[in-house]
Amino acid sequence: MRQAIHRLGIKGSALVIKDGIPWLNYATDNKTDTSYLINSVQKSMTATMVMREVEKGKLSLDDSLSEFYPTVPGAEYVKIRNLLNMTSGLDIQPGKKLGTKKFISDKKNIDHDVKYTVFDKNMLGKWHYTSVNYVYLCGIMSQLENKSYEQLFRETFIQPLNLKHTEFLWSSKAKLKKSNWVPGHEYVDGEFVRVKHSKAVKAAHNELGAGSIVMSNHDLAKTIKYILTGNVLTKQSRDILFTGKAPSYYNGGFYNKPQFKVANGAGEGYYTFMRSTKDAQTMIVIQNNHTTSGKFREMKKRVTSIMSMLLTMD
Repeated sequence: MRQAIHRLGIKGSALVIKDGIPWLNYATDNKTDTSYLINSVQKSMTATMVMREVEKGKLSLDDSLSEFYPTVPGAEYVKIRNLLNMTSGLDIQPGKKLGTKKFISDKKNIDHDVKYTVFDKNMLGKWHYTSVNYVYLCGIMSQLENKSYEQLFRETFIQPLNLKHTEFLWSSKAKLKKSNWVPGHEYVDGEFVRVKHSKAVKAAHNELGAGSIVMSNHDLAKTIKYILTGNVLTKQSRDILFTGKAPSYYNGGFYNKPQFKVANGAGEGYYTFMRSTKDAQTMIVIQNNHTTSGKFREMKKRVTSIMSMLLTMD
């Protein structure tokens, strides 16, 4: 198992849990409690927060986006469940990016995204991966609770789980240092170059509930276990949220394979790979803060193969 992970060539940390027992917990670079930007792995947490609003009766999966953002093109057709499973038909105009040029506020970012969102009715009900779906979900939760996404995240995960190595990337340097955060690096012209923190923070604000959290492997594993087996959601809610249909089989931030769940994150010099059985008893978490363009797709396939191998081991 360790050799298989080493062959990935990661510069980071690895955690392997088998039948509820830690098998491997080591670092090839950094430390075992180092925190990394988890990027899109955060979507499962955002989806869980949305489902809590459903459980409270403040939201329905069949509510239309138009109830919250009526000027989004096609909003009357798009349901909350479409946003969660990436079948909304929404995207950002070609040539445009999420968020304002300079960050002002979450609301200003979403107002910007509304202005440049496009809707393809032919894609409604068909899977198309884009973070704008989850950005709107963050805005909806903020409207319902009259709190920022950051406040809601802290109340849902950081405080009840007592997460020591989890922070928002835009937090103060003192808080990031306390979380054991390390900056990301990208391979450019034959060497690894540190990603400017200001650039990474801008991207984190733009991605909001889809790429703004730094976590250690242990905190991430603890959070995933809480989502899949804890009391943050009822079993009925989990069964609804974390069930996806082929070929995309995506819902609630996970790719829901028959034997295990998959989440991957990439951006700003970081990779995060998470694989977990439904009961969270067997799990792999691998994080890396040195990335190379073109390698992410290959690496996530190899991590999936390693997880399949782990399930066959005694």
